[in-house]
Amino acid sequence: MLDVRSMRPQTVSLAPSERSFLKWVGGKTRYASTLVAIAPDFSGTYREPFLGSAAVYFELRPTSSALSDANGELVVCFQQVKENPLDVMDLLDTMPNTPEYFDGVRRWSPADLSDLERAARVVYLNKTSFRGLWRVNRSGGFNTPYGAYDRPYYNRNTLLRASRALADATIVESDFEAAIDQAQPGDWVYLDPPYVPLGGWADFKRYTPGQFGEDDHVRLCVAMRRADSRGVFVTLTNSDTEFVHELFGAHFREARLATRRDINLVSRKRNSWDLVFTNYEPVVPERLAMVP
Repeated sequence: MLDVRSMRPQTVSLAPSERSFLKWVGGKTRYASTLVAIAPDFSGTYREPFLGSAAVYFELRPTSSALSDANGELVVCFQQVKENPLDVMDLLDTMPNTPEYFDGVRRWSPADLSDLERAARVVYLNKTSFRGLWRVNRSGGFNTPYGAYDRPYYNRNTLLRASRALADATIVESDFEAAIDQAQPGDWVYLDPPYVPLGGWADFKRYTPGQFGEDDHVRLCVAMRRADSRGVFVTLTNSDTEFVHELFGAHFREARLATRRDINLVSRKRNSWDLVFTNYEPVVPERLAMVP
C-alpha cells in the first residue's frame, strides 16, 4: 500500500458553535471531537458516504470534501441549506407545529415538491417527529409519529454558519460503495453506516426504502479493503456486536468508544460502546480504548 502516513491534513479550526443544523439518530455530535482527534494525517479529500448530520465534517472542516448519502431527501436538504439558507428558513416559518399539519407534511410526496420544499420538509420532520427519527416504509413514505415538541425548527445562526461551512463541499446522492471507490490515495473516508442492531436484524434500520442489512455490511467491508489497498485512509464506527467484531476486526485495527443511545427509552440502557475500526495507527484519546 502507498505510504501516506506522513502527509498532513488539510483542515481549519472551528468555533464551538459551528455544528449541524440537524439532530440525526446515530449522529456523532457528542463524539465528533474524539473522532477528529483520531483522524489520520491525510492530504487529500475528506469523504463521508453516510452523511447523517455530518457532525464530523462540521468539526473537521476540511478544505476538500465529498459528502454523500443514499437518502436523496437528506442530500437535497444539505444542498439547499448550502445554496439557499434564507429561503429554507422563510419556508420553515410558514409551517406550524401542530399534529394535523405534521400529518400532512409526513404524507407529502417528494416527487411533487420543489427542492426547496423537500429541504424544508426534512428539517421540519427532523424537529417535530418523535426523537427526530427518520424512518420510511418500503414505498418511501415517512412513518415516524408526531413528537409534540415545543421548540424552534432551526437556529438562524447555526443554519447560516452551516451554510457557510458547506460552501466548498461537494454533496451528492450516491450508494456508499460507489462513493468509497472514488477515493484516491491520501484521502480519508469516514464511515458511519446504519449500525448492526444490538438486538438482532429485526431492529430498526430503514432510513431509505431498502433496508441496510447484513449483506450491505459485508459489501462495506469489501469496499473498505479495496480502498485500503489503494492507499486510502478509512475509519468506521459501528455497534459493539460479535458480527461487527468478526467482520471488520479481521482486517482493521479495532478500538472501543464509550457512547450513549438517546433513542433508547430506558435510560439505564442508553450507555453503551461503539467499535471504531481504522487502517492506520490512531492517536488514542482518553475515551477510546484499543482492542488487543
